[in-house]
Amino acid sequence: MKLKEKYLIKNLVGLRKLAKELAFYLKPNTFLLLQGNLGSGKTTLVQMIAKQLGIEQVVNSPTFTICQQYEIDPDYQLNHFDFFRLSSGDDLDIFQEIAQNNLNIIEWPEKSPQFWQGKDCIKVEMIEKEKNTRLVIIKML
Repeated sequence: MKLKEKYLIKNLVGLRKLAKELAFYLKPNTFLLLQGNLGSGKTTLVQMIAKQLGIEQVVNSPTFTICQQYEIDPDYQLNHFDFFRLSSGDDLDIFQEIAQNNLNIIEWPEKSPQFWQGKDCIKVEMIEKEKNTRLVIIKML
């Protein structure tokens, strides 16, 4: 299966299908970078990916905690980061260790690119076209 570069998502069924396709490419040491305006569906996509990975816990945006961890396997975690409240100079060294050998999904990655640059990344940009329609652009970095 090859990941397409563009998707037109018109409903939650389409977003769930995208989550399933993305989950196939997500592995340890991968950084999934989610960009888009507030309300564009980033956290909803993370929730659907988590379900695809067998995570049964409720997945919420870690806006205030910066990172939430969810167990995929005993030695493999999904790290869900939200950098919305950060500025480019913030020190994220404390999170580098937990990022190793785990799957890392980052909302608002542009706020602290030094954290993920040079790593295996898939960038997902979610652009609101209409009230319930998103253009999703995917790039492998």
